[in-house]
Amino acid sequence: MFRTVLLISFAWLLAVSPVRSAFGSTVLILKDGGTLEGELLNPDEINRKLYRVKTTEGLEISLDAKVVDRIQNRERPALVEYNVAAPLTENSLENHIYWAKWCHDRQLPDQAKVHGQQILVFDSDNAYARSLLGFVKNPKDPTDWVFQQDKRENRGLIEHKGRWKTEYQIQIEKMLEEKEEVARNWQRTVRSLCQRLPNIQAETELLAIRDPAAIDALGETLRAEANPQKRKVLLRSLVQICHPTALHIVAAWSISINEPSEDIRLMCVEELRKRIGERPETRSIMINTYRSCLRTDMLPVIIRMAAKTLGEIEGYEAIPELIEVLAYTVVESYQDPQQPYTFGPGGTGFSQGGGQRKRQIPVQNQEVLTALRRLTGRDFGFNKDAWSEWYRQTQRSPAPAANLRRL
Repeated sequence: MFRTVLLISFAWLLAVSPVRSAFGSTVLILKDGGTLEGELLNPDEINRKLYRVKTTEGLEISLDAKVVDRIQNRERPALVEYNVAAPLTENSLENHIYWAKWCHDRQLPDQAKVHGQQILVFDSDNAYARSLLGFVKNPKDPTDWVFQQDKRENRGLIEHKGRWKTEYQIQIEKMLEEKEEVARNWQRTVRSLCQRLPNIQAETELLAIRDPAAIDALGETLRAEANPQKRKVLLRSLVQICHPTALHIVAAWSISINEPSEDIRLMCVEELRKRIGERPETRSIMINTYRSCLRTDMLPVIIRMAAKTLGEIEGYEAIPELIEVLAYTVVESYQDPQQPYTFGPGGTGFSQGGGQRKRQIPVQNQEVLTALRRLTGRDFGFNKDAWSEWYRQTQRSPAPAANLRRL
């Protein structure tokens, strides 16, 4: 009788056919000439705005459809080899075990499961196939197999986006996703309104924002904005939100060297000072922000601006830091030119010196001294030791910091 190595089981052939034509991955050809390869997670989406791709490294990336030129499918070499060889092997228990392990080792899970199902046709209690298909031994009955999903569900786990999680974990994840979506919406809204400035309606809408979720969008737009008038509106909008994070951004901006406009820095301080009456915590935010800048490793211009503002808002808490930066020494490197030396008329000569040198330069901060005078009503000049001793004496007194000027 004629015998063939082709598959005898028609059911096996039908089981294989759905996965034989599957593509290994999708390649996105970008308009800038680059490529991105992975699994396309939204292949059937209509009116696509984003391409969601799981890369070969396991990262999930979303790409704007506008940056994608075209897509093409690519079969993995292992899948090509499987599609050629597997259908030509005999329908037997041994062959299905071989192909199940072969596909599992080469990360072809769908094909491996098809062979796992066929193994159970020959051997319903085969441990390898049961494990491959997600079954585990029933702890209450070792002769019974329980689907892994049932076991996880009994433990209170829920399958969510391909992973098993508790209901609490899923709720947290959904909350974070909603938060990210809100943030993206604010990014688009703030960017659009800022582009429309100096339109009165756009300015009104920006200044009407009160949602703390908009703070990041306002801050990022502020840092990228070159127009000083637009920066003013964005900073005022942050102040209007009156959230600690927003107020800290404005306080930091008032002493930022990236802000070239003295008027804008002064506006920041004035706007914050207006809020101290209605929101007392504003003063603490300002003081903590400026105190953090009073370090000898900071740029002198930042120290001067921070000291000036602390004096204006009666930042008594910052007196120790002000004393620390009142006077100090910085080390500066410089190039020492070579000095030539000669002996006698027409004699030989040589050079001495040259190379990198270092020198110590004393720094005295007049703005810091002015702030200390204003806060304390005392004047010890640039004598740090005298200021420090005076401050130690005041700390032995039960008088609060607010009364330092009376000591």
